[in-house]
Amino acid sequence: MSVLKVIELMSESPKSWEDAAQQAVAKAAKTVKNVRSLWVKEFAASVANGKIATYRVTCKVTFEVKDKP
Repeated sequence: MSVLKVIELMSESPKSWEDAAQQAVAKAAKTVKNVRSLWVKEFAASVANGKIATYRVTCKVTFEVKDKP
């Protein structure tokens, strides 16, 4: 039986929403092991001078909690 935990992260990118999501996964994977999935809950953007300046995502990252050996 596996136990999963979900954490919520926010990430930002000047490139795209996809890049913001990828950055969230990459950052989480540095400290959280066994990342299983990412669900993008919300998309947003900041605007400057009439153009999108940064793309933002709010994500839920799911990872498996394993017993220590």
